[in-house]
Amino acid sequence: MKHFEDEKHLLHNNDIDTLHKEFLDIYNNVDMNDENSYRTQLTKLYEHSKIHFATEEKLMDESAYKTSKEHKDEHQKVLAEMNYFINLSQNRFGINMLKAYYKEKVPSWFDLHLISMDSDLAHHLKNNPTPKEQNV
Repeated sequence: MKHFEDEKHLLHNNDIDTLHKEFLDIYNNVDMNDENSYRTQLTKLYEHSKIHFATEEKLMDESAYKTSKEHKDEHQKVLAEMNYFINLSQNRFGINMLKAYYKEKVPSWFDLHLISMDSDLAHHLKNNPTPKEQNV
């Protein structure tokens, strides 16, 4: 289980913070006693992440974020990984690999991505609001 911790995860950007809370809600909804639940929840994370990442990328584009290419590349890498493990999970070996990825890689990636790339994006957005935010 990975819980949203305000001191660690809150970036003070409503759009991004909401997306991160939703990500962790989906992640934590896995039934650890049901192997199929891992595939189901990773599939839900994959679908959520496509929307999540597209939202962040729109914010990057609207605010002329200078390191958007690197950030977008990271998003594509994670989506490719998720898709790989979902597709791999058609046999016992693949299910075990998916479970290990889900339990170990996903939560550590979430923290690292949030404290590095997403925190930088949130800082940038605070100092360079999008046209929509300027009208609020």
